[in-house]
Amino acid sequence: MNGFERINRTLAGQPTDCVPIMLHNFMSAAREAGMTMSQFRSKPENIARAFVDASRKYELDAVLTDVDTAVAAFAMGAKTEFPDDLPAKVVTPISEDIEEVIESVDPKKLKSDERVQIYLEAIRLIHREIDGELFLRGNADQGPFSLATTVYGLENMMLSMLDKSKEELLFRLIERCYEVHFAFHLMVKEAGADATSFGDSMGSPDLISPKLYRKFVAPFQQRLAQDLAQQGIKAVCHMCGKTDLILEPLAENGFAGYEIDYKTDIPKAQQVMRSKAVLFGIIDPSGIFCLGTKSEVAAATNELLELFSDGGLVIGAGCALPAETPSENIETFVKTVRKHLRGE
Repeated sequence: MNGFERINRTLAGQPTDCVPIMLHNFMSAAREAGMTMSQFRSKPENIARAFVDASRKYELDAVLTDVDTAVAAFAMGAKTEFPDDLPAKVVTPISEDIEEVIESVDPKKLKSDERVQIYLEAIRLIHREIDGELFLRGNADQGPFSLATTVYGLENMMLSMLDKSKEELLFRLIERCYEVHFAFHLMVKEAGADATSFGDSMGSPDLISPKLYRKFVAPFQQRLAQDLAQQGIKAVCHMCGKTDLILEPLAENGFAGYEIDYKTDIPKAQQVMRSKAVLFGIIDPSGIFCLGTKSEVAAATNELLELFSDGGLVIGAGCALPAETPSENIETFVKTVRKHLRGE
């Protein structure tokens, strides 16, 4: 059974010969390929080579494509910085005027944006090389609420959510961002992804209350899951932070999988998501994968495998691995997974 088959079967709730492995590793993959982040994100061939080489080197079951969290926001017009050896980041929203932001957000901009097209071409190249061998999960950048928060500004969004007079405008903004985000999923799928994914971490309880999550985030996530399912697209929702307070509504949104943070109560998450969705992750990318010893990596991996002995897991890091993640820690992680499930 190869990686493509393992993850497909896991998403379908079927047994596999071992727990599938998927890593959110764009920074470490670029570093291992000898590229700066600038070099990595500038050419589709560089993106494809870094991901495929890393997946084959460590015998992973999948490629998870990502370049940064500023692709769609930059395409919409948010001011973005491009450090030479760090991921791109949005530094200034499109405007302080929410109506100007709404006017600027347009799905058509995705098709004309060079960064979007570089990213999509990278997915096409990866698909051609690994199709049917490794599973390809294509990230579609930030979810509707997170994209809206990025292009409007975090402070502006936080204040506006508490201002009844801004409520209609906020929903209009998130609706426009939904249109952009949904279009991005379709483009990623068309480029060759076996499943899509997205991050909506601005809606995490680390930033907003569960009440605000249910009001401004959950309805759009539910709609996204339904609309993607109608297109035959399976998607994974990534949420950073301690998500304990929203696990139940998350599970009801209907995505095929959820990638959550190690800060979350994992046994609780396993119980809530059981039979509803597959969990992705959930090992600490910095404290364990990057800074931990090999024995700590093995211990964290074994603990997670034992908890999910009945399945429902695609194991990896709960978020992006730092560029400096030691190769020996990744090797220890993979060896521990394979050994554990062979009963050795």
